[in-house]
Amino acid sequence: MTIKLMATDMDGTFLDKKSQYDAERLRKLLTQAKEKGIYFVVASGRAVQSLKEVFADFQDQVIFLGENGTVVEYKGKTLYEEIMPRKLYLDIVDKIRTSHFKNRDMVHLSGKNGAYTLSSIDDEYRTFLEHYYPNLQLVDDFATVQDEIFKIGANFAADEVFQASQWLTREIEGVVSLTSGFECLDVMLDHVDKGNGLRHLCEILGILPSEVVAFGDNYNDEQMLRFAGSAIVPENAVPEIKEIADLVIADHDTGSVIAYMEELVCQSN
Repeated sequence: MTIKLMATDMDGTFLDKKSQYDAERLRKLLTQAKEKGIYFVVASGRAVQSLKEVFADFQDQVIFLGENGTVVEYKGKTLYEEIMPRKLYLDIVDKIRTSHFKNRDMVHLSGKNGAYTLSSIDDEYRTFLEHYYPNLQLVDDFATVQDEIFKIGANFAADEVFQASQWLTREIEGVVSLTSGFECLDVMLDHVDKGNGLRHLCEILGILPSEVVAFGDNYNDEQMLRFAGSAIVPENAVPEIKEIADLVIADHDTGSVIAYMEELVCQSN
């Protein structure tokens, strides 16, 4: 099997339960992968800036596919991006904030220059967002934001998040809402997902889907896993994602993903 690209989700897949990874082990993997012409892609719902902080020592060796596929960046150059129309994202925000769901004010915009949420939110939600968005800005009104926006994020109560996802996708034309873990939803243009972003990247690099191995654990990884020639998921993946996997490996907290990558690179021609 010829492998030219490995793409992995972050939380629940490549990272352990403490949101960490073995940096020295990754350093060796990236060196060996480069020697064999294999690209390493991080595909996440996180902002690219957040991903760069996590991989601060490897920024020129990693391709960042951020915001659930709305932006792809390599060596500081944007290779692909999708911007959400201003009227659309403001309409979506209004729809969420006037809905019947609990936590309807736990909404944020994710854009090129940072993330934006309301100054009225509680400290717990603000702290949660700061973990994923280094440049979080508080605003009194989303209409004052001048940035270009990739997607909308929202947190719903655990018992409502799936219902809210279906409701948003059904009620708002031209968008899709995906759960990215626990109580989090990402709302994006309906043709945008990790699989779409990965497809654009592969076209740029001249790589076939059959030459791609993808790793993921949650619903927002589905299209990426379906695109890839080989779909590998950890034991902790949600049942629906396990069903489409070519192989289920050990729990992410055991370092199973990087171990599988090491075997791939070692066996690659």
